[in-house]
Amino acid sequence: MNIKEPDLSDLHLLVTVAATGSIGQAATALQLTQPCASRRLASLERSLKVQVLQRGPRGTTLTPNGRVVVDWAATLLRATEQFTNSVSALGQMRNASLNVAVSMTIAEYYAPNWLAKVRTADPDTAVTLSMANSYDVITMVESGRVDIGLVECPQIRDSVKSQSFGIDELAVAVLPDHEWARPNRSVTPEELVNTDLLVRERGSGTRETLDQALAATGLTVSPSLELASNTALKSAALAGMGPVVLPAIAMSRELDTGQLIEVDILDLSLSRPLSIVWSDAAKFSNEAGLLLLKTAREDRRTRSRAPRLEKIAS
Repeated sequence: MNIKEPDLSDLHLLVTVAATGSIGQAATALQLTQPCASRRLASLERSLKVQVLQRGPRGTTLTPNGRVVVDWAATLLRATEQFTNSVSALGQMRNASLNVAVSMTIAEYYAPNWLAKVRTADPDTAVTLSMANSYDVITMVESGRVDIGLVECPQIRDSVKSQSFGIDELAVAVLPDHEWARPNRSVTPEELVNTDLLVRERGSGTRETLDQALAATGLTVSPSLELASNTALKSAALAGMGPVVLPAIAMSRELDTGQLIEVDILDLSLSRPLSIVWSDAAKFSNEAGLLLLKTAREDRRTRSRAPRLEKIAS
């Protein structure tokens, strides 16, 4: 005997009749009119091809078959509720959590602003942040320790997928009394590599950008000091230890106040892309990941400095 698949809302109505003891009370509990409830129950019985209710002068009672059907219906409704709640929780876990590794420069100068905006746009989003140099960030993405990485290096390993979302620029800076700080003074790449230079450690996006830019001119830097901290290198430069190569954003306050002077380096491009890297497309494209990427793209600080210089010149 073939029966029509019952509507879950009709089964809910039947279970409510069994719980309240009457069609009228069940209709009130479910905000239905009694005639509507009666028609739906009659239709349910026809579709099941089983009489489940016994109607009489003293009210409505369950038939023996009806009690069995109600037990089965209650089990089905509980399973449906559990399924719905589980899927909802799964979606929330996927969309509201993100493990991100970021390079040191991004962590210090960009990420706090981005995460604040993500939090404002979606308070339920939880982002776990890890910091490392660009080389180690990509390694963390490769191993699956994090969902996505944010790096600032000119080249990215083929083992991960990547997408550029902005530009970050390095600057060479000296104290105001340094000979390179004289007005209209330009420095050649050869002069740069032959001085006591303060630079980031190998593996950082900053160092990789500098090394590749110099390699394009056939030169190699021999630094006097390598440190894995933008702040420490900046302090060394302010202490007079020599010219420093750092992200311009890391020295923005010192450059604006004149504590450090940016040096013009001839024929040397020190721009590098800001990129998001991932290995699992599902993790990259979830709601939290896309929101973070959108926020990073909208940050005006990740645009080239050239337009600002042109505006000042005009």
